[in-house]
Amino acid sequence: MENIEKILIVDDEPDIAMILKLHLEDAGYQTIWAADGDAALDLIHSNVFPLVLMDIRMPGISGLDVLKQLRGEGVDTSVIMMTAHGNEDLAVECMQAGATDYVTKPFQHDNLLQRIERALVNRRMQITNKKLEKEKEDFFFMLSHDLKNPITAAIGSIDIIREGRLGPINPEQQDYLQSAIESCEEVVGMIDNLLDMRRFESGKMQPRIKPIRPADILALTVNRFAPAAVRDGVSLTMDCSAKTAEIAVDSSLLTRVVANLVGNALKYTFDGGSITLSCRCVQHDERHKLRIPVYAEMPEGFSKLRCFVKISVKDTGSGIPPDELGQIFEAFVQSKKSRERGGAGLGLAFCKKAIESFNGCIWAESDGENGSQFIMLLPCHPGDWKCCK
Repeated sequence: MENIEKILIVDDEPDIAMILKLHLEDAGYQTIWAADGDAALDLIHSNVFPLVLMDIRMPGISGLDVLKQLRGEGVDTSVIMMTAHGNEDLAVECMQAGATDYVTKPFQHDNLLQRIERALVNRRMQITNKKLEKEKEDFFFMLSHDLKNPITAAIGSIDIIREGRLGPINPEQQDYLQSAIESCEEVVGMIDNLLDMRRFESGKMQPRIKPIRPADILALTVNRFAPAAVRDGVSLTMDCSAKTAEIAVDSSLLTRVVANLVGNALKYTFDGGSITLSCRCVQHDERHKLRIPVYAEMPEGFSKLRCFVKISVKDTGSGIPPDELGQIFEAFVQSKKSRERGGAGLGLAFCKKAIESFNGCIWAESDGENGSQFIMLLPCHPGDWKCCK
């Protein structure tokens, strides 16, 4: 064996520990013995052991408690539990606590060696898989970053030409250049959605939550999309109640959510149609009128809150088939109409993850023909319950 693997034997009975040491060392392993749980923890914290053979019943801290502490600390080692007083319930408890395997004394040494080798093989596979996953994630973020940079540079260059800084251009040329910018921005948006979905899934997304006025987010979005709406002949308006309370969100993420929804609405709203962004307070006793679907997944304790802010993006476009409303928020899932227009199927999945990170919920309403409405329901900021007073 080229790399001699080190095994820690934890047992308060010296005779059993010595027999184990002899058999394991004959099999080519290196072993160290700890006579109790405290000594085992000291050794594990100062050494790397691919495998620990742990007796359950020991004076002082038990083997099961040592196992639970190791798993609580995230120590990466396989643990095979050993006992002379085993039963099925104890075996289940050990496995639930994170044991790799469970054996009873007296054990057959050939069987024990097979279990040890199996545990070590599984650990090597896990280490390899983690390394591959890390490499894949690093490659994913590097590739996404390298894709985004040249597109951003292209946007800047096109914008310089569009503004006439390199010479005069006519209105038709300006429209084509603006369309090119918006197409590039759509690709950047898809890359951002993809990156942030990965961050949400890996737990690396950390929203910067602070109180904001939802009307400010909607106003910024209306200003951003106003030129595109005018060009497409679509009326883009905002309707917010002056009494709307503040909400505690990451303003950057919520801005992207609303922008995704407005961008989608523009794709499916025809010349002469309209898109309306609105926000208002909803008191607890009004919430049942909203008909929140099951797939919206209300956060724990959501139903007990007394004050909410409802933000909606409503359009008069082609609509969404009612039987597809429950799936469109899943990653890489698109409605039939969306597939005709292209896209990666990540925008709404990102919206759902972002809104849920604010302890809110999001859903869509449509009859499949007469436009769509996307609704976000978020808790009012506790310091600003003016709409509920």
